[in-house]
Amino acid sequence: MYLSRRNRVYYLWYTDDNGRKHKVSTRCRFKADAFAFMRTFRKENHQKQTRLKNLALKDFTAEFLAYSSGVHRPKTSKMYRTSLESFSLSVGDMPLRRIGVREIEAFLAKKSGGTSATSVRSYYSHLASAFEVAKRWGYIAANPFRNVPKPKAPEQLPVFFSREEFGRLMKAIPRTDIRQVVYCAVCTGMRLGEIISLKWPAVDFQRKVITIGNTEEFTTKSKRVRAIPMSEGLYRMLLEMRNGLASETNLVFHNKGRSWKVYWVTTLFKRYIRKANLDDRYHFHSLRHTFASWLAQDGVSLFAIQKLLGHSSSAITQVYSHLQPHELHNEVERISVVMN
Repeated sequence: MYLSRRNRVYYLWYTDDNGRKHKVSTRCRFKADAFAFMRTFRKENHQKQTRLKNLALKDFTAEFLAYSSGVHRPKTSKMYRTSLESFSLSVGDMPLRRIGVREIEAFLAKKSGGTSATSVRSYYSHLASAFEVAKRWGYIAANPFRNVPKPKAPEQLPVFFSREEFGRLMKAIPRTDIRQVVYCAVCTGMRLGEIISLKWPAVDFQRKVITIGNTEEFTTKSKRVRAIPMSEGLYRMLLEMRNGLASETNLVFHNKGRSWKVYWVTTLFKRYIRKANLDDRYHFHSLRHTFASWLAQDGVSLFAIQKLLGHSSSAITQVYSHLQPHELHNEVERISVVMN
């Protein structure tokens, strides 16, 4: 830490924990005043560094969760809370800067013993992301999770309805409003939260397009806007609903004018799955998988499916590639030979 003078003003130079140099104006023209500034700065900086060195995981968790509640969706914030609290139980309330590879690997090994591989990956992802924020805030010099390989999980094929099963499901649903929600889901691949938040201005009957966007009440998972073309069947259903609209609500799908809750719809949907004697693995999100799987089976490109689903990465959509083996036949034919 030292002083330099430029244009009759003294500047303080110091080096942080990462070896980077910084310059701060003392706003002092006299050397004695600049030295006084430096002494105060050194004392305050020492106190700050001491506090950061002793910052406990518990204190960071509380601060991060408060931040998360303002920038993440409720479901995402809940996952951060679960991951951080579970990690705290494993490592104890130790200083954030002392957490390293050993503590992380011990936690992941413990979770691997009684949790699915997918859940272990989720713990890792949320914790690594939280510690990246800690690094950005200057609480740690480096993210220790970057030195630990992300746990691998076996590839799981998406569960989706056959057309015969979907027909059985629709017959098992006595309520017209629920059938309309289910039909919309399988025709668009929209998530349940997107469906129950859909409002009529987002339905363009002239262009036959539904726009999924962000509003004050709802934010999409990817926070991006996407447009989904309506099939003829869905177009006719929505047009009939619109023409017969008696409620003053702007919601397309609602329960007597009131918005539906995700938990209520998913619980009701599971009841109809069992009523139709279908596989208990099916859940409402399986309708989104069904939309994508039927398109893949009919030869629609994975690029188009990615856009329709709103996936941020093509790697996510690759899970449906096994449904398009016909695309590989022409490639295999290139090496075919005639057997004498």
